[in-house]
This record gives sequence, structure tokens and C-alpha cells, in this order.
Amino acid sequence: MKEFLVWLLKAYAAISGYAVAVLGLVLLVLSGSGALTGDRIRAAFDALRGKTPAAAVVVEKKPAEDLSEREQILEKRSRELQTVEERAGLRLSLIKAEQEALDRKRAEAQTVVTEAHRVQQDASDSKSDAELASTVPILSRMEPAGVVALLKDGDDARFVRHLRALRPTKAAEVLEALRTDPQFEQDFRRVPPDAPAGSKPRVQRLNEEFLKSP
Repeated sequence: MKEFLVWLLKAYAAISGYAVAVLGLVLLVLSGSGALTGDRIRAAFDALRGKTPAAAVVVEKKPAEDLSEREQILEKRSRELQTVEERAGLRLSLIKAEQEALDRKRAEAQTVVTEAHRVQQDASDSKSDAELASTVPILSRMEPAGVVALLKDGDDARFVRHLRALRPTKAAEVLEALRTDPQFEQDFRRVPPDAPAGSKPRVQRLNEEFLKSP
């Protein structure tokens, strides 16, 4: 009987050691896989001691909460974009107003310049008309060479203006003198040495100007 008890105790010890080894192996595998954590071990020991484990507080975001947060972000971005667009529109309006003001000032300045030129031209025309009225009667009684001598120091436009004011026959005599009279060779039928390339003799310029419509 005594020997049986000894054998029984040894068998129980062997079985207990094997169970402990298996339990240790299981715990090792669970720890390695992450399934067994410190919190869970403490909860198990508390349960063995009869303590009720505190309910784990798990905060999970619901899909509705995630959607609301995204909507808030999108709404904020939309407001920021709207602010940028409003500022850009305001700046564009200011630039457009400045451009319109510059265009108006430019148009006003051009109007002033045009009016000044018109007044100047009217004064010049009035002076020319007065000059023609006083000189044409005199030129009509002069010889063609005398008419040329009197008008040659003026510009081509003045010369032609006086020719047109004369009788057609008198004007033709003056042009003929320019083409044939030897004393006008140098001034009217030759191109000055310092004239630009392609320049025409003065008699040619006068004739072309005279043939244009007044």
C-alpha cells in the first residue's frame, strides 16, 4: 500500500509538470501572436481572485462621425476657397477700373491733341489764305522766272499752293520754266549731293504734288 501511494504521488507530479509545461508553451505562443497581452493576463488573475474586471472602455469612431469630420474639413476648405475667389475678384475689379480710368485719360488727352492740331491747322490755313489773297494778284502779273524766284525759298507745299491759286495757264508756264530755264538747273533739276539715296529732283516733286487732287 505504501508503495502504491508513492507511485501515485510521482505520477501526479509528472502529470502536473507536463501540464505546466504545456501551459507555458501555450502562453508563449499566445504572447508571440499578440493575442495575450499584459492587460488580459491581469484580468485573468483578477478573475481567479474573484475580482470583477472593470469594463474596458473602447472608443470606436462610428462611420457617421468619420463622415461628419470629413464634411467639416470640406466645408472649411470650401470657405477658404470662396474667400480666395472673392479677393481675386475684388482685385480684378480694381485692375479693370484702373484700366478704364487710364483709357479715359488717354482718350481725353488724344482729343485735346487732336483739337490743338485742328486749331493750329485752321490758323495755318487762315494765314495761307490771307497770304494767297495778297500775293496771287502780284504773281499773276509777273514773269514765270520771277514767280519761281519769289517762291523757291519756301517749302514744296507752299510752292504748289500758290501754283494752284494761279490761272492754269500761268501755273503751266511756271512749271515749264522750272524744267527748261538754265538758271533753275542747280536748284530744281539736280539732286543735292547730301540728299538721301533715292531722292528726287525738286521739280519732279513739285510736279507730282501739283498733279495730286487738292
